[in-house]
Amino acid sequence: MEKISPIILLVLYGACLAGGLISPAALWADMQSTNYVIWADVFNAGGSEDSTSANYRAMESIGEGLILSPTSTSANYGLKAGFHELYADNYLTFTVGSAALNLGALSSAAVSSGNHTMTVDTNAGNGFSITVTGATLTSGVNTIAAIGAAEAASAPGTAQFGINLVANTVPAAGANPSGTAPIGTAANHYNVVDAFAFNSGATVATSTTAVNQTVFTVSYIANIPLGQPNGTYTTTLTYAATANF
Repeated sequence: MEKISPIILLVLYGACLAGGLISPAALWADMQSTNYVIWADVFNAGGSEDSTSANYRAMESIGEGLILSPTSTSANYGLKAGFHELYADNYLTFTVGSAALNLGALSSAAVSSGNHTMTVDTNAGNGFSITVTGATLTSGVNTIAAIGAAEAASAPGTAQFGINLVANTVPAAGANPSGTAPIGTAANHYNVVDAFAFNSGATVATSTTAVNQTVFTVSYIANIPLGQPNGTYTTTLTYAATANF
């Protein structure tokens, strides 16, 4: 019998942040609508703030710099010159749409597939990355080989476990990253239509700039050869999102 018991793929996630602080939305003192956000209620075109010592006295600022845009920069600093100039709070949000995914009964005659979503957004100036860690599908001492770091097309009758983050036709699964520009993109090896990869620790989605809410669809495939031992094949994967401020 080549038919394999249903497999359950557990999908977990974690979120971490590099170079900044996560600020829960419930704690933000901001005023906003679908069209604007006011991060603070001080907007001023002048002032008379004195800075003095035994050697100097400075009368500071008139006018406010561009919000979120340092007006003087180098490789090591950014200076926002102006009266009561403010930065918006640093933030990263990340959710995975499902905690478990069942790929069903596997057969050497046809590919099995499934998908779930994950959503990310951040104002990190240097963007974000999402990585995946975990093992391939396993039942006791038996495994279904992962495709590896280099992407490959689905090949029923061979041992394959892999993912990608784009819309596919063979099999018909998945969707391209979506949202209101700017959005993130699927990373190399996970952005090729009808080709899949799996390498623990790999980056699967990324951006080099701040992004609006981006929805990624993660598609999974599993293929087995004739004679694959029966069993319930499972794995636990962890997706981690890191923002780079």
